[in-house]
Amino acid sequence: MPSSGPECTLTNKKLKETFTFLSKVLALSIPIYLVIWLGIDLGILQEIVIRVVFFFLRITGAPVQRHGFSLVFEGFSFYISKDCTGWKGMLFLTALILATKTTWKKRAFGFALTLPIFFVFNLFRIILMVLLGIINRDLFYLLHDLVWQLSMIAVVVLLWGMWFKIKFK
Repeated sequence: MPSSGPECTLTNKKLKETFTFLSKVLALSIPIYLVIWLGIDLGILQEIVIRVVFFFLRITGAPVQRHGFSLVFEGFSFYISKDCTGWKGMLFLTALILATKTTWKKRAFGFALTLPIFFVFNLFRIILMVLLGIINRDLFYLLHDLVWQLSMIAVVVLLWGMWFKIKFK
């Protein structure tokens, strides 16, 4: 028989808050699906990413050439697709922050803190992947298809958690 004491009320309140949060995250994730379904062009974001990556690769001395959204090294091409820009992670991070019960000032701080960190992490990831592809193409495919995609999810959750912890201090 279920308890009807104070702990049951507290549990119900926590369940309701969790359900509300998850419902908001789900609703706020709709733009991700709209971009995918509508095929919205993110060429400007691809251009920004490839310019920054190309700039830093040239600084390292990597003999990489640029052709449109591709970086080429001795016949090995790295295409910077829409997904390489990290747009899904940035939108989902935005959804997590917006869904969190807090003030708009703290949300603005969350955006200002987490989105640039995520963007820089993604640029770092791409630069490392290109350099790795130059050295070892087999390892490139393994890391690209498995490790890095999972790490991007982990970085989104860690950044949101970091902001969440900071906002309650």
